[in-house]
Amino acid sequence: MQCLGIVKARVRLKGSKGSKEYITMVDTGAAMTVVDRKSADSIGVIYTGRKRALTSATGHKLEGEIAVVRELILEDEVLDYEKLLSVNFSEEVKEVLRKLGVDDSIILGLTTVELASFVPDTSTGRLNKVETFLFFSGLCQR
Repeated sequence: MQCLGIVKARVRLKGSKGSKEYITMVDTGAAMTVVDRKSADSIGVIYTGRKRALTSATGHKLEGEIAVVRELILEDEVLDYEKLLSVNFSEEVKEVLRKLGVDDSIILGLTTVELASFVPDTSTGRLNKVETFLFFSGLCQR
């Protein structure tokens, strides 16, 4: 099923116990990537002990722990030691994700997308690669 405005991406998470590939939804309103705790535990993430809470797109409050994954590969771009939020997804959240045609155990946050030098294109439902550049606003001539 193709939904207007939904951006999907291919992600592989690699941890100390293994790796898993997903087709995930990009949540342009989420600062962090969120992964279901069972999935995070199965690949072997490192938990930091720091807790965070957020409200899901379905309006449900999700509480979890910040974890670090050894590699997060977004499309073909590798991010080492990426932070994510490990939560227990409710069955309702999982069902919404399945209806969107994506994996039910991960939601890709915009910060992760930007770190990998992509921007979401809601008109095509895909990520577009962008050039990374530095902007020095203090370099002005008088």
